Amino acid sequence: MFRKLLTVSVALVVAGFASMTVQAQSSQEEIASEVDAVLSNMVALAEAFPADKYEWAPTEVVFPVRRHLVHASQASYFFVGLGGVEAPEGVDVQGALENVMEKEDVVAFLKQTHEFAVSSIRGMSDETMDSMVDFYDGSQRSVRAGLLVYLRHNSEHLGQLISYARMQDIVPPWSE
Repeated sequence: MFRKLLTVSVALVVAGFASMTVQAQSSQEEIASEVDAVLSNMVALAEAFPADKYEWAPTEVVFPVRRHLVHASQASYFFVGLGGVEAPEGVDVQGALENVMEKEDVVAFLKQTHEFAVSSIRGMSDETMDSMVDFYDGSQRSVRAGLLVYLRHNSEHLGQLISYARMQDIVPPWSE
């Protein structure tokens, strides 16, 4: 009887620790999964737009297609950088708007950013996610909060790109 009770107790303790580990990692995984979904759609739209529409914008005062895509990629490096993760060597984040011009290069830059952002977020520790950082508006926020702002930022750009696509009679690939 004592053995059964001891076995059950040990099993419950192990299950509790396993549950805590899964729960602790869920924030990173949930955010990474949402970032993955947004960036996957952004890549799909980038591929769907014809190259001759990359400098198109509905008005002169808004970003053209290419700039949305490159800007969203640049933002990925900034926001993931809040967690102490640096851009891979050779990635010119600052000069991307001026240097990433052709459709093939934009798509490649976006795909590289996608892989970097999702894997970096998944690799962040709980301590990193909870750490406080100075934000661009002068406030202090946790890295987790910064990543949620990042998700909102790229979702807004995705929404704008969907509108652009519809104006050009391009059906977003996931809607076909």
